[in-house]
Amino acid sequence: MSGEISRTVSEAWAARRVEDYVSAATRKLTAGSLIDWGLGGRRPRSDAPPISLQGGIPDAETQPREQLIAAVQRVLAEPGDAALIYGGPQGYEPLREEIAGFFARNHPAKPDAGWYLLSNGAAGAIEAVCAALIDPGDVVISEVPTFAGSLRTLRGKGAELVGVGMDAEGIRLDRLEAALDAAEAEGRRVKLIYTQPTFQNPTGLTASLQRRMDLLDLAARRGVLILEDHAYSELHFDGPPPPTLSELAHGHGVFSVGTFSKVIATGLRVGWVQARPEWIEALLPPRFDMGNSPLLHRMLHEYMVRGDFREHVERMRALYRRKAETLLDGLTEFGEPYFEITRPQGGFFLWLRLHEGLDGEAIYDAAVDEAVFFGAGDRFYLKGDRGGDPQAIRIAYSWPPIGALEEAAVRLERAFGEAAG
Repeated sequence: MSGEISRTVSEAWAARRVEDYVSAATRKLTAGSLIDWGLGGRRPRSDAPPISLQGGIPDAETQPREQLIAAVQRVLAEPGDAALIYGGPQGYEPLREEIAGFFARNHPAKPDAGWYLLSNGAAGAIEAVCAALIDPGDVVISEVPTFAGSLRTLRGKGAELVGVGMDAEGIRLDRLEAALDAAEAEGRRVKLIYTQPTFQNPTGLTASLQRRMDLLDLAARRGVLILEDHAYSELHFDGPPPPTLSELAHGHGVFSVGTFSKVIATGLRVGWVQARPEWIEALLPPRFDMGNSPLLHRMLHEYMVRGDFREHVERMRALYRRKAETLLDGLTEFGEPYFEITRPQGGFFLWLRLHEGLDGEAIYDAAVDEAVFFGAGDRFYLKGDRGGDPQAIRIAYSWPPIGALEEAAVRLERAFGEAAG
């Protein structure tokens, strides 16, 4: 009998298509590219050990494994079950307080735990803001190029995306105002401006103080909220960057998102939204995930207050400065015929603008054959995997050790020579 039922059920469902059940919003999406997920690309033809310059992943040797193990052991040794049951919609309050004290230490409004919602990394923080604010058809303006994963999140909430280019000072305000005027003339509402003003992914650019202040003024006059992604802002090389947009605006009109992914490890998946408490309250109703892990929250709190978190971040700054300089030196030795480099002041990325006649996809293919992986520039534009900027590439120097970065420069020289013919 059971076999007959199984056959009947199987035959009934075999005649049906998955596509007929998927929501209209989901049908407009893809599962995301490897770049969106921070992963590598196709397999190389070379037998050489692969070198990944693709994802913004912290150096493995910097990850404080022993201290995290000690922290989680202390948490689990505490009496009661608080670490192993649900933790509520905003997340562990002492961790939120500690995040405020460290990551918003220069904030004139002195945020406390009420300014924070803990999330599944910065990506989850962006999703939380979009879930609460974006109606299908709302316009979101994003600087371009930008992180493809964030663009995918915005699309997934039904936003109409408009890209605005950047110059050396940050997002171009003349083009931003023109985009606002165009949307208004068409009767469309612009809800958000998405920006990474500090050590931007993929370009490594840092917006000037004046550009930040002018952006805040423009957004306030036009009644548009700002979504500020500062995942990399602690990783500065030559001194702190300009104040965050939230600091300059005392939090008014700005959602700032941050994460432990870049200062400890991506696998932690703990990030946050920072905003004034009345805006944090507005983010809670559309949250349906039962909150994040209280165990991880308590472990991170233990590490921040009883470990060497501050010293750890300082060591990371010194290491990534050395890594950036190592790769810059190697690329500069051969790069003049091929590209110009944006020299970052912090973060994880180099942005190479290719000279006329060179194509990022061709360079990528040649580099993969040398077992080196990076992101072609057109992956970071609104048109998706093709059609953005074929004459740029993004290189992440954060993950490989110094010796591998030196070898990567040698392989990339061969790849450029091959692609250039």
